[in-house]
Amino acid sequence: MTWRIGASTGCCADRSVIEVLDALHAARISGVEVGTPPGHFDPWRQADVDALRERLQLHEMCPVSIHAPFGGLLDLSDPNRHHRHAAIGAILTAAAALKDLGGHRIVVHTSDIPRDGQNVTERIQAIRESLQVLAGACRRMDVVLTVESPLPHLIGGHADEFAWILSDLPPAVAVCLDTGHTTLGHQWNRFLEVSGPRLSHIHANDHHGRFDDHLPPGDGCLDWAALGRDLQQVKFDGWIILELRCPDQALADHFARARQQLASRLP
Repeated sequence: MTWRIGASTGCCADRSVIEVLDALHAARISGVEVGTPPGHFDPWRQADVDALRERLQLHEMCPVSIHAPFGGLLDLSDPNRHHRHAAIGAILTAAAALKDLGGHRIVVHTSDIPRDGQNVTERIQAIRESLQVLAGACRRMDVVLTVESPLPHLIGGHADEFAWILSDLPPAVAVCLDTGHTTLGHQWNRFLEVSGPRLSHIHANDHHGRFDDHLPPGDGCLDWAALGRDLQQVKFDGWIILELRCPDQALADHFARARQQLASRLP
């Protein structure tokens, strides 16, 4: 099959989205997930949105998705409902920016809170309620709400927790599986099962087996041929987005090598 391989701009939070976009274009990557770290791209500033849309059009690149703001007080599991409302508002702001760019998929984190010491049941219920609100709002905006699999030590990072989070959501809500998150917890196959027909987006990165290293595919220990066969078996036909750590070397060379290595390893 022909795999659609794109890349995230958000890996380089200390560089502007325009600089990273130009590097992706030079690397012959046509599909982009827009990152929203502070200082990289501000979905609240219309001037930033307009500049990015113009550059995407100049390079004839596809705005596949946007990664919603997260972290700190922007957490969908927060017991404080005012904080949850802020997180929901930030996600919807990013969704509006994405629509302006011409895209239709927004990737969200369920939570970035470690499980230890937390009331996991309470926080997962808060995630479920937050995602219900977002599902309705995204449907009205004609945006695909896409829930990302968390790291194994975070709330929602066990496959059974993730299944509970998804259980009452409308069928239109999609799933993004992160190859690093799911394999670090040795739960790739279980997450595939839990995701079922919702699976429509992949974040691709490699690691050495201990940490979320965000390496180019082939630089770590993952068996990409096996992952690709699993995706073929479930008839995955979405985008595979390279989500990598920002390199010391030239960005274009880094992304071009990562894309080639992934393409050569998938069946």
